[in-house]
Amino acid sequence: MKPNTSIPWSAVSVSNLPGIMLTGAHDCTCRRPLHGVTRRCSAVSLLGIALLVATILVTATVLAAQPCSPFEGGRVDPELLKIMRDAASSGRLYRVDPGASKVGFCVRHFPAQEFRGEFSNIVGGLVFPPVPAQHGQALLLIHTASLESQNHVLLPLVTGHEFMDTGNYPDILFVGHTAHWQSYTQGHIHGDLTLRGITQPVLFEVDIHPQDSGENERPARILLHGRSQVNRMDFDMNNYRYFVSQTVRLCMTVELVPWQ
Repeated sequence: MKPNTSIPWSAVSVSNLPGIMLTGAHDCTCRRPLHGVTRRCSAVSLLGIALLVATILVTATVLAAQPCSPFEGGRVDPELLKIMRDAASSGRLYRVDPGASKVGFCVRHFPAQEFRGEFSNIVGGLVFPPVPAQHGQALLLIHTASLESQNHVLLPLVTGHEFMDTGNYPDILFVGHTAHWQSYTQGHIHGDLTLRGITQPVLFEVDIHPQDSGENERPARILLHGRSQVNRMDFDMNNYRYFVSQTVRLCMTVELVPWQ
């Protein structure tokens, strides 16, 4: 998961530094008179700005070290975020590697054809329990602007207001509350999918394949395949019901690496 490291720039004011007032893009004047003379203090201002930048960088580093930051702000139950973060401290939280992960969907349409789309901008993570008999959790945030398809004719229709409406709904959220593992490589993730502002329960069948050996017998990389299906009508996508299937098949291929 890529944490949100944005800085509230509006709350930062260089003019609040003692004795410094910006008077131009590259000019700074000391407002505190010395023996009745106003001195130019560009060196002091540069030092103040350097200290300010250092403070911002330290703040960004602290924020970057916090798992699950993109899911804050009331979007996800704080208790679930706490579980994810506790798992990170014990080495059981794996984050999505965005550059190697895809979430796709397929839907049949007239005449006997299929539209396929893929999202490539994804963040999230998966908690593995200490033993398969216990439950795990998962979070996935999909940015809809990253949707791609080889069907360039239908792509504008799919992203438009009659279907995904990506302009008004820039992301899709999946919150996996419970992961049941039948074995070390197969399981089900029960959760909620929020699409177009509507939340519906979804069950993913998943299988995992460790790719590399890591420390403490934990894989350094895990390949996860997931499958599910939804009814598009449940998400208020009701148009073209005689030309487009109601059933939308979901699939994902996600690479997971330990949170560090």
